[in-house]
Amino acid sequence: MRMYAYRELSPLDDDWKDWKISKEKLITPDGWPLTPNRIIMGNALIEIGAVINLGFNAKC
Repeated sequence: MRMYAYRELSPLDDDWKDWKISKEKLITPDGWPLTPNRIIMGNALIEIGAVINLGFNAKC
């Protein structure tokens, strides 16, 4: 049986302080578990917002 434990990401860079990997999730410093699908969805929402803002700024 494979054991999973928290793995700290802070040794990689100071930007990753308090971030962890546990099982198949990235854990934020606030304790929010992020799955790959959540990360992809969040990135897509940011891109959609950026596109909407570009269109809005072009009209002004």
